[in-house]
Amino acid sequence: MELAIEINSAKDLDILKDQPIEQIEKLELFFYTSISLKFIEKIRNLRNLLIAGSVKDLSLLANCKALKQLYISNRGAVNTLDFLQELELESLRLEGFTSKIDHLTIPHLPLLRNLEISSVSKMDHLSFLRDFSGLERIALFELNSKKLIDFAKLDQLVELRLTNMFQLKDLAELKTIPKLNTLYIHEFFINKKIKIDRKNELLKIVADLKQIDEIVLTINGESFRRAELLAELKK
Repeated sequence: MELAIEINSAKDLDILKDQPIEQIEKLELFFYTSISLKFIEKIRNLRNLLIAGSVKDLSLLANCKALKQLYISNRGAVNTLDFLQELELESLRLEGFTSKIDHLTIPHLPLLRNLEISSVSKMDHLSFLRDFSGLERIALFELNSKKLIDFAKLDQLVELRLTNMFQLKDLAELKTIPKLNTLYIHEFFINKKIKIDRKNELLKIVADLKQIDEIVLTINGESFRRAELLAELKK
């Protein structure tokens, strides 16, 4: 059973009283006022959860033991994600929140297969990801990271997406990927001064990325694939 609730006050949760709680497996919560997540521990079979809006304390999610997919788009500050280690997540998406912690990290989640991180400003050191050996898909969007990770242990990875990762100094770490089906690098900008020429950085290493089946670089709508990039090297 799926359910979506817009929460403007605690009374909006009364809808749960009329639902067979044990049958709710997917829940979307849109918070327009901040209230406690205490109620969520009663939904014991919840497997897929979206939380959007303002939530002060996410730690109560640790009680959602059946949860497999989690999407958090928080308006406020998230100062720890340690509660995630109590869960057996397979898919995690984090979006748009700030933090008082300088280098916010994700605890090790051995069952995680899919990870998306978008516009989380304080998640600027990604080294914690190098031990997430079960990851199959990673999508990174507008982070402040200056360096990618050593991908050597991520031997299950099939897809990597890097979108508007303007702070990356280079792409050298891509050479450590054991095997990959598809690499997408996408940059879109208008009236923005770009310090790093991403195409030039990719040209430096593209000949060494034989373990990647498909490479797609898109800059402001213009796309370049591996064959085109290699052809440029021969000019």
